[in-house]
Amino acid sequence: MNAAAIYEFIPDFIWGLSAFVVFVLILLKIGVKPIAASIAAREAKLSHELAESESAYAKAKQLKENLDQQLRGAEARIAEMLAEGRRDAEALKAVQIEEGRKEIDSIRVRSLREIDAARSTALLELRSEVAQIAAMVAEKAIGERLDTAKHEQLISEAVTRLAGSVPGRN
Repeated sequence: MNAAAIYEFIPDFIWGLSAFVVFVLILLKIGVKPIAASIAAREAKLSHELAESESAYAKAKQLKENLDQQLRGAEARIAEMLAEGRRDAEALKAVQIEEGRKEIDSIRVRSLREIDAARSTALLELRSEVAQIAAMVAEKAIGERLDTAKHEQLISEAVTRLAGSVPGRN
């Protein structure tokens, strides 16, 4: 290419360059401020959202700690309530066992009294029958009927001897 041909493109180049410069100036004048404002607004929004999320995270973390602490407290209260329930159950068991023992002792004492009363009644009936049999044997042996005073004396002597010979009795 020669020098004359290069000079032919210079006016077109200047016009193109000046149009580009004007376009860039207009773009800077009109477009940069809204774009910069949009970027600044987005940055502020992101910054605000980040601050909110950090605040929410801190609140959630604090809430979790509070709930964990309440859970530990509840577990401690539950353990205490279970221990108290066990103690109450043991105390109730001991009371019921003691009441059962007292009832058993009461039944045993009452039964022993009833047995002693039945034994005494049986011994009195036996003595009476033995005395009657002894009187009948004595009457047949003697062959005569005893008078009432003599009869009573013989019965009394037989009962006294019988009472002395029964083991465990006075």
